Amino acid sequence: PEPEPEVEPPEPIYEGQIVEVAPPEVEEVPKESEYLAQADHATEHETKTEKFEINPEVLAPTWSKEQAAESEEAVDLNVERKSTGATVGNHRFDPDRDGALAALPSPWERTNKVGPQDPIPSSSRTASLSGAPQNDLLDEEVGDRVDLNTTKYPYASYIERIRRQVNYWWQQNLDNLPSSVRLARDQYTSGVEVILNADGALEHIEVSKASGSPELDDCVVRAFRLAAPFENPPAGLVKPDGRVYLPDFDFTVQLSAARLQYEGVDPRAGVQFPGILKAPR
Repeated sequence: PEPEPEVEPPEPIYEGQIVEVAPPEVEEVPKESEYLAQADHATEHETKTEKFEINPEVLAPTWSKEQAAESEEAVDLNVERKSTGATVGNHRFDPDRDGALAALPSPWERTNKVGPQDPIPSSSRTASLSGAPQNDLLDEEVGDRVDLNTTKYPYASYIERIRRQVNYWWQQNLDNLPSSVRLARDQYTSGVEVILNADGALEHIEVSKASGSPELDDCVVRAFRLAAPFENPPAGLVKPDGRVYLPDFDFTVQLSAARLQYEGVDPRAGVQFPGILKAPR
């Protein structure tokens, strides 16, 4: 008899809020998880922090004012030329999972922990990073750190890259809202549906959840248009019709107190990534 054709296993179904969290020291699959991230992590007690940053340069479970690398055990590397400041690393990304987001190979055995292309004359054997949690909107008890049960999601890094690009322009759009914009409630949530083509160009975006403020809805739509294209989507996200259907995004603007006009807000970028940003004015 002819051998039966191999049946490909169905793709796993991933459900939950996509969050950007610091890499865990040890990866462990949780028994239950409501969050998706780049790595598995298990904890007995889930917590969030009151303070965080939008697109922090250094992602950390706790908030630090410095957000810089704190180095110890300085080592003389006998470096004579100045560092270019370009960022490199030796980590290899999976193109099917992460797209083309990859680090340049470093010729140095030891580099500064933040990742300059050439180390400065005194580098470090060990370093601890001071940073901040990302602006995820979490429904957890407040603690001294962000500690969540997370399930590894193969496309998390690509979605996080989109999130950071959009967050940047969304922040600019909110900060440039004219004073004539009237906001009478303490919270507004705009939801958008986004479709990309196979190259990552924005093919379609529409407001799927109106906030009640056309100006705030428009801030989100314009942010996606300014941030696009989102190049090199992972092959696993491209559907047979050649499109990438992104998860729904919710963006929540929360005012510290209800005002008749926009003066300063705590915007929370959602979808699967809600977040907070404190406007500078």
